[in-house]
Amino acid sequence: MSSQNTDQNEALSIGAETQLFVDDAIVSAKRGVVRTLHPGKKLEQPVLLPDRPWEGGRVYIYGTVHYDADAKQFRMWYLTRIGRGHQHRAPGLRERQGDMILYATSADGIHWEKPELGLHEFDGSRANNILIFDKHSPTVIVDEAADPSERYKMAAWDWSRDQFGYWVAHSADGLVWNEYDVNPILMNSTETLEAITVAHDRRAGEYFAFHRRWGDIGGFDRRLIAVCTSRNFLDWSEPELIIVTDEQDDAWTQDPEQRGEFYGMSGFVYGDQFLGFLPVFNVYRDMRGQEVGAEQSPWDGPIEAQLAHSRDGRSWERFADRSPIIPRGGPGSFDAGCILCSADRPIVHGDEVWHYYTSINTMHGGPMPPKTATIARASWRLDGFVSLDAGHFGGTVETVPLQLPSGQLVVNADASQGSLSVELLSHEGETVPGYSSHDCTAIDSDSVQHVIRWKDNQRLPADQPLRLRFHLDTAQLYSFRVKTAENE
Repeated sequence: MSSQNTDQNEALSIGAETQLFVDDAIVSAKRGVVRTLHPGKKLEQPVLLPDRPWEGGRVYIYGTVHYDADAKQFRMWYLTRIGRGHQHRAPGLRERQGDMILYATSADGIHWEKPELGLHEFDGSRANNILIFDKHSPTVIVDEAADPSERYKMAAWDWSRDQFGYWVAHSADGLVWNEYDVNPILMNSTETLEAITVAHDRRAGEYFAFHRRWGDIGGFDRRLIAVCTSRNFLDWSEPELIIVTDEQDDAWTQDPEQRGEFYGMSGFVYGDQFLGFLPVFNVYRDMRGQEVGAEQSPWDGPIEAQLAHSRDGRSWERFADRSPIIPRGGPGSFDAGCILCSADRPIVHGDEVWHYYTSINTMHGGPMPPKTATIARASWRLDGFVSLDAGHFGGTVETVPLQLPSGQLVVNADASQGSLSVELLSHEGETVPGYSSHDCTAIDSDSVQHVIRWKDNQRLPADQPLRLRFHLDTAQLYSFRVKTAENE
């Protein structure tokens, strides 16, 4: 992450990473603009259905989707649960939840194939896409700098031992896995739950394991979000609660028995910060201790995903009005009940961001059937989660003093209905000669990569702190970055 500094008299050093406007960390002043959250655009149908006998009527993207540029192929590691008391023959699968990690591939990210891997027997046949038995919530990290035998790393919850906990493994190809001898990395306790995603902050050389834990808030034992960190993927810090519920999470109900909880979080590095997709569970009913149907959860209520953001992976905030970044669908739709969980990180593909999520047609406690869990996809324009918007009266956004690398200023903005220009100011706030808003060639179109020009100059002045002042007229500003010789 950037070297953050709360003293605006000192310049903030940033690199070539994308700078979003989800918060005001790099903003010193803004006038006439509003911050807008943009929900993802969902495909009309799921991209992956539970259409194999071993998928138990439900598939979850508690997992990873990765684009392999060498193979020109999307790879998905996902989860299924056939449940307790199933009648299938699966040698080696313990009678716990019946969780299995499965594998799929795709050429376009929409149409998926389930290859016959031949690794595990199911009902007398190895013609299936089963990778690993008795694991939950896999995160797969591709580490290009690692030894080839450890190019792929996985963290997951392990049901296979009498002592549950988190489990880590490595692989040369992402298919055949070898566990590290440190497992379990975090022993199960009454607070720990199985949902986990891992983010790799490569610049800081640190792994962040975001996971679900029980905690008492307002007299209820609720699902909350904690983090553990590691430098080597093997030795992890003790869990630290980082996102807990507040009064706003319970504001939807006047019933003292109802409350809000968090069903997990997909936290990931995006540009110069962390973002998180946080499934918020409005618990309508808690039926623990009561009789429910087979494979029916005692907790009932809808789940939607909110956007969370952080500059360090430890201190998190949410968008002010708590509106969903992935909302549920309408009645009768495949995701009408729950946006249960999502992939551990999104994929940047061309000028878009794709994020895969688990879609459920009923609320969390719905009976099976008709409850079905499928995998769907939402998309945004590049960096398009949040924008700063100005109307026809105009607005300005001014950054704190920034120490920028040498290169071109690239802005992601939609000015197709108006205009946007950029003025460069000195550390003290004076316009840099030759870089005024009048010198700037105004943007009047929509692009994720406008290269800013001041008359005949496209280069930022070197070796001096600068403030960027964006002038917007009926325009949306999403992000900016510096295009350097290294990333051109």
